[in-house]
Amino acid sequence: MAKMLPAQFDASTASAAERKLFDLLKNDPDTKDWIVLHSLGLSRRGKKPYGEIDFVVLIPAEGVFCLEVKGGRIACQNGEWATTNRFGQTEKLNRSPFLQAREGMFALRDAVLNRAPAGFPTGLVFGYAVVMPDVSFSAQSPEWELWQVIDHDVLKKSISGALRESSPSDHSLKTISTAFLCPSRLLSFFPCAQRRAIRF
Repeated sequence: MAKMLPAQFDASTASAAERKLFDLLKNDPDTKDWIVLHSLGLSRRGKKPYGEIDFVVLIPAEGVFCLEVKGGRIACQNGEWATTNRFGQTEKLNRSPFLQAREGMFALRDAVLNRAPAGFPTGLVFGYAVVMPDVSFSAQSPEWELWQVIDHDVLKKSISGALRESSPSDHSLKTISTAFLCPSRLLSFFPCAQRRAIRF
């Protein structure tokens, strides 16, 4: 089972989808030695002064995966995103969740590499995906690859299996043989990781 930071899901977080993913990552026996940061705050995110990544998953000897979670009946039509809750209320999303995940990944990568000491591996693999636990998502677009979609159908498998399979063929986490990612070493970049509102 993964080491979760914080150890317990924050009851003030309204997202049932995030709670579901938190529990899946925490209780999957194949996530042993993984470190999962929930609700990681970023001091910068693209052109914005701050941001947040729903989940950052550190997988030893494989890489860092940034996950954006969207609950409800999420859909994309004519380039516009919206989600419908269990009461039938629909809310338009301001931005693509894939764009959110990508910006968060690059912001985290830059923050880590800019703070890295001499000799820190520059080939550290970063990836991102969008988790939609409440729907089967079949929409396709040049904006994302199929492997970046972790929907209800994908989550029928273990979350560890879903993450390992949800990687591009040319940067597949499964093909990384060099043990460049030591969780305790990378975690040194997150001194406030016991808090929910982590700022990086």
